[in-house]
Amino acid sequence: MGNRIDVNIAGYALTVRTDRSEEHMARLAETLNGRVREIQKQGGTANYLNIVMLAAMELADEVLTFEERFQEVKKQVEALRREREDLKTRVDKKSRDLLATLDDALK
Repeated sequence: MGNRIDVNIAGYALTVRTDRSEEHMARLAETLNGRVREIQKQGGTANYLNIVMLAAMELADEVLTFEERFQEVKKQVEALRREREDLKTRVDKKSRDLLATLDDALK
């Protein structure tokens, strides 16, 4: 692994070894910290570890939802690709048939 980068998560300093940029890690920390602040505003739990875990679970849920949606979109794209290939094949066949008909008509 690459660089050692210091981030602050929910008031706790954390040093991370990563190949990611410092800017990327800062964005990750800010995303998690923003979610922690949202949960804190809602109240319901005073245990800081629980708040951080809830925030991480919410973010993980978003990741899984995006992954599921991405898989659906990939399937749709593949179906469209197959449909395009089928249409191309049909147009090519019709073009050959039309050319053959025209050729016969000109003889």
